[in-house]
Amino acid sequence: MKKIMNTSLALSFALLLSACGMPSSEELTGDVKEAQEKVKNVQVKVTGKEEGSSDYQVNGVQEFDFKSKAGYINTKMNGEELKMYHDGDETLAVAGEESTKVQGEEKKYVTALINNARELQQNPIRYYQKYDKNLPDEFDVTEKDKEYVLTFNGDKDKKQKIVAGDAKAYYKITNQGSDTAVDLDQVKGKDFSLVVTIDKETKQIKKVVKNQSYSVNVDGKTENSNSKQTYTYTYNQLDNVTKPKVEAKAAAASTDSSTETPNKEKQAAYAKEAGQYVDALIQATVYQNTDQFVAKHPNQQDKKQVKEKGEFQKSSFVEFFETNFKGALSSLSSNITDEQLNEVSSAFLKALSSTKYTIKDAAYSDEDDAYVVQVEIQGFNDASVLAEVMTPLAEKYQAGELSNEQLVNKLIDGVAKRYREPVELLPAKTVPVHVVRNGEQDYEVLMQDEYLLTFAQQS
Repeated sequence: MKKIMNTSLALSFALLLSACGMPSSEELTGDVKEAQEKVKNVQVKVTGKEEGSSDYQVNGVQEFDFKSKAGYINTKMNGEELKMYHDGDETLAVAGEESTKVQGEEKKYVTALINNARELQQNPIRYYQKYDKNLPDEFDVTEKDKEYVLTFNGDKDKKQKIVAGDAKAYYKITNQGSDTAVDLDQVKGKDFSLVVTIDKETKQIKKVVKNQSYSVNVDGKTENSNSKQTYTYTYNQLDNVTKPKVEAKAAAASTDSSTETPNKEKQAAYAKEAGQYVDALIQATVYQNTDQFVAKHPNQQDKKQVKEKGEFQKSSFVEFFETNFKGALSSLSSNITDEQLNEVSSAFLKALSSTKYTIKDAAYSDEDDAYVVQVEIQGFNDASVLAEVMTPLAEKYQAGELSNEQLVNKLIDGVAKRYREPVELLPAKTVPVHVVRNGEQDYEVLMQDEYLLTFAQQS
C-alpha cells in the first residue's frame, strides 16, 4: 500500500498556528513520524500470547539497523527457539540445534518476514496506515506523566479491514512453500486494538500493545486466531545487529544445491517488467492517466483487470493527497470544505503535469530482495511554492488580522492559484524505486514516496 507525500511545510505552518495544550492525534503522529525516521537502530522486546489452532506464549527480541537494513528476530514459542537473520550478504536461520545459511525459496521467506517486521518496528502507526489511510487522525490522545498515550478509535469496519490486511500480508509470506496454504480470499478480520505510548520529550514510541483477531480458511477448514503482543523499544544502542553463528557443515550443505540458484534470464525479464510497472504506476498517480497505465503495464492479457487497478491507483493518489493536506493543517482542518480540498488537489495535479521523468534501468537486488528501478525525475520544489503563500498569511494570522475562516479561505485560494501557475523544474535527479513481484506479471511498489517526493520535493 502506498503513502502519498505529506506537505511538510504545511505541517510546520499548522503547528505554528495550533493552540497550546494537548496535541491532536494528527499533530502527535506527525511528530512521531519525524522522530522515528531519525532512528538509526532499534532493539524490540516482544511478549505475547497466541490462541488458535494451537495456543502458545511468545517471547523474543527483534533488532534492526535501518541504514544497513540488517535484521534479527529471536522468537521463543512455548520454550522452542527460532532465530532468523538477514543482511545484504547473508540470510541465516537457526532452529534448535540446526543452523543453516538459507538459499532459494527459503531465503525469500526469511527475508520477507524480516523486512515486514522491520517496517512494522520502524513506525507501527505508519505500518498500519497501509490499511487505513486516515489512521493518524483516529487516535484518542491522553497524557500520563512524561508520556502521551494514543489509543486507536476507529470503527468496526476499519478495525476489521486493518486486521484482515495485516493477516493477508503475513500469510502471503508464509504460504510460500507451505503444504497447508491459507486461502487469502477467505481471511476475515474480526477485531483490532492498538495502544501506542509516546515519550513526551523525544516523541519516540516507547511501547505498543496490539490485540487482533481473525479467521482463516486452511484446506477448507475455518480456523480462528486471537493474539496479543506487546513491543517495548530501545533506540540507537546497538553496535551491531546480532548475527547467529552457523555451523560450517550446515552452511556448506545448504549452498551446495545448484537448483536453488535463481535463473538469471528470468530475473532480467522480471526486472524489465518491474520497470514497465513503475512507468505505468507513475502515469496513473502523478499524471492521472489510466490509459497509459494500461498501455505500459507488463500484463497485456487482462486489460480489464489492469484498468481497474489503474483507476484505483489514480483515485487513491488524490484521496491520500487530500487526506494528508487536510491533516497537516490540523486545528484548521474543520474549516476546510470538500470543494476547497478538490480545488487544491486539482491545482496540485496541474503543477505535477509539467514534471518529467525517464525510466533509466531496472535490476534485481540481492541485498534488498527486490527489483530496483532507477527513475530520472525533473520535479519542482513544493516547499518553496507553498512558502510563497503561507509565510505572509502566517504573519497576518499571528498579528490577529485574520480569523480561522479567513485564513483557510485565503490559504486555499492562494495555494490553488500558485499551483496553477508555472513551476520551475529542478535539475534531473535519479532515484531508486523498490518493487516486489506479486505473481505472474503483477508487481507492487513498496513505497511510492521513493519517487513521489522527487516529483514534488519538500526541501
